[in-house]
Amino acid sequence: MKLKIIVWLLALLLIVNVVLALGIRPVKTMIISDDLKTETVEGKLWVVNTDRQEFTATVSVEGEMAEYVKLNTKELKFREDDDALAVDFSVTLPEEVPPGTSTADIIIQQTMDVPDGETVISSQIVLKHKIIIEGPYPDKYVVASLNFFENKDKIRLVSQVENRGKTDIGKIKTKFYVNDKQQKQQVVETAETDLKQKENKLLDVQIDKDLFERGEFEVSAVTTFDGQTTEVIKNLIVGRPDIDITYFDKFFIAHTINQYSLDLLNQWNKEIKNVFVDVEVTKNDQKIDEFRTKSVDIDGLMTERIRDYFDAKEKDPGKYTFDMKVSFWNSYDTETKTFSAELITEDEYQSLPTGAAITGSFGAVPTILLVVVMSVIASGSAFYFFWRRNTRNNKTEIRKGMHDNQELRLK
Repeated sequence: MKLKIIVWLLALLLIVNVVLALGIRPVKTMIISDDLKTETVEGKLWVVNTDRQEFTATVSVEGEMAEYVKLNTKELKFREDDDALAVDFSVTLPEEVPPGTSTADIIIQQTMDVPDGETVISSQIVLKHKIIIEGPYPDKYVVASLNFFENKDKIRLVSQVENRGKTDIGKIKTKFYVNDKQQKQQVVETAETDLKQKENKLLDVQIDKDLFERGEFEVSAVTTFDGQTTEVIKNLIVGRPDIDITYFDKFFIAHTINQYSLDLLNQWNKEIKNVFVDVEVTKNDQKIDEFRTKSVDIDGLMTERIRDYFDAKEKDPGKYTFDMKVSFWNSYDTETKTFSAELITEDEYQSLPTGAAITGSFGAVPTILLVVVMSVIASGSAFYFFWRRNTRNNKTEIRKGMHDNQELRLK
C-alpha cells in the first residue's frame, strides 16, 4: 500500500513538472473584422520549453472557425537547448463574417513514445491558443439570454436583451412558451418597450409555480423587435430529483440465497441514469450485513424493478431491518428509507398465503417450477386423451357410414 502511494506521488510530481515545463504565448489572438484592410491575417505564437526538455508536439486546429485557419507549422520537435519554437498560422476570413464573436482554437499536444513491453508513468500536455473573431453587427441586432427566479408561489421568467446593432430599436418584447405538468402549453408575454443602441434591459413576467411539479421544463423565449425575432431555449428546473423506494419483499428463507424484488419510482420527469441502492442490514439494532444493488436507468415518472439476490446463508430466522439509500449520477444521495423483513424456514415460506411472498430462494424455486411443470403435463395429457378419444370416435362413425353405404348398394 505504501509503495502504491509513493508511485502515485511520483506520478503527480512528474505531471506538475511537465505542466510547468511548457507554456504558450500569447494565449489568444483577437481579430476585429471591421478594422481589417485585407481578408487574411498572419499570426504567430510561441511554445515555450521552460525546463529544456526533449519532446515532440503536434499542432492542430478546432472550433467553429477552424476551416478558415491555416497552419504553417503542424509539428514541433524540441531539443534540450530549445527555449521556444514558433507556430505560424494565417486566418482568411469568409466574405460574410458571422456577427458577434466566433472562435477557433490552435491545439498544441505533446506526443508520448512508450517502448513496446515497457510500463512508464507519463503525462500528456495540451495547450490552447484561442483565436477570437469579432464580426460586424447589422443595423438591428439583439443578443438575448434567459434566466429563472423563484418568488414564493411564482416563477419569474427573465429575458435579458442587449442592443448591439447600429441603430435604436423602437419596439421589443419577449414571449415565453412552456409546457406545464399536464403537458399543456403556457404562453406568457412581457410588456413592450424600446431599446436604444448598446442598451441592456430585463424583460420579465411571472407565472404560477403550481403549474409545475418537480422536474425539468423546456422554456422557449422568443424576442421580437422591429419585425425581427431571436429565440433562446433553456430548461427550467423546479425542485430537485428524487427516487422513492415503493416496494421491498417482506419474507425470505433463512440459511439460503434469496431472490429479492425492489421497486424504484422516479419522481423526476426526465430519465435518471445509474441508479443504485446501498442497503444496510441490521438485527436488534446491530449491523450484520451490507450490500449494493445493481445499477439501472429509470425513465421519467416511471417505476423500475430491481431483481437481485440476498445472501442469507449465515442468517438465522427472525426479523431484520433494511436501511436503504438511493444514489444516482454517482454522487446524488436521497434520504434513508427503512423496510422490515422476516427470515423464516422454507416450510413456513411455502405455507404463506398466495401473494404474501412474490419472490423466493433457490430452494423454493425448484418446488414452484415442479408444480408448474406437473400442471402443464397433466393439462397436456388430458387434452391429448380427449383429442385421441374424439379422433377414434370420428373414425368409427366414418367406417360405420361407409359400411352402411356398401350394404345399400348391394341391395
